[in-house]
Amino acid sequence: MSLLSWSYIRRTYLTRPTLLRVVPTGAVLLTGIVATTWTHSLLNQQRDLVVHTHEVIETTKDVLIGLDDAETGQRGYLLSGDRRYLEPYDRALERFGDLRSRLRQQISDNGEQVSRVDGLGGLIDLKLAEMKDSIALHDEVGFEAARRREIAMMERATMDQIRAVIGAITEGEKSLLSIRSAEVDEDESRVRIVAILIGLASLLTRTGVELYLARKGLDVRIVVRHPHEKP
Repeated sequence: MSLLSWSYIRRTYLTRPTLLRVVPTGAVLLTGIVATTWTHSLLNQQRDLVVHTHEVIETTKDVLIGLDDAETGQRGYLLSGDRRYLEPYDRALERFGDLRSRLRQQISDNGEQVSRVDGLGGLIDLKLAEMKDSIALHDEVGFEAARRREIAMMERATMDQIRAVIGAITEGEKSLLSIRSAEVDEDESRVRIVAILIGLASLLTRTGVELYLARKGLDVRIVVRHPHEKP
C-alpha cells in the first residue's frame, strides 16, 4: 500500500525537476494540438467548398447535356417520325427533376446564383414546353406544321438564353473556385507553419528547462561542497 500512497508518488515521481520537465513542455504540446486541430478543421472546410464548387459546375454541365439530348431526340423524331428517336428525349425528361433540385440545393447559400438558377428554371420549362408542343403538333397535324412551329421556336432562341445563363452560373462558380483554391493553399501553409512553430517551441521549452535545472543543480553542488569554508 505504501507504494501506492500519495506521499510516495509525490516524493518519487512528482519531484520539482520532473514537473519542470513535464508541465511546460506539456502545455506547449497541448497548445499545439489545439492549434493543429483548428488549422486542419479550416483546411478541411475549404477543401469541402472546393469539391462542392466542382460539383455545382458538373451539375450545370449535366443540365445542358440533358437539354441537348432532349432537343436531339425531339428533332430526330420530327424528321423521321420514328419514336425510337424520342428515347434520349424521354430519358432527359426523367433526369431533369433530380438535376434541377440538386442544382437548386447546391447553390442555396449564394443569393446571386439562386437568382440565376430561378431564371434558368423558367427557361428550361419554356424549352421543354416548346419541344413537347412540336412533338404533339407532329402527331396531330404532321411534319410540315411541326417544322413551321420549330422554326418559330428557334427564332425565340430559348436554347441560346439557357446557354448564356448556364455560362453565367459556371463563371460565378469558377470565380468562387479560384478564391477557395487560394484559401486552401493559405490553410495548407498555415498548417505547416503551426507544426514548425510548435516543434520549435517544444524544443526551446525543453532546452530552457534543462538549462535551468543544470544551473540550479550546479548551485546546489557549490553550496554542498563548501558549507564550512572560512570567509
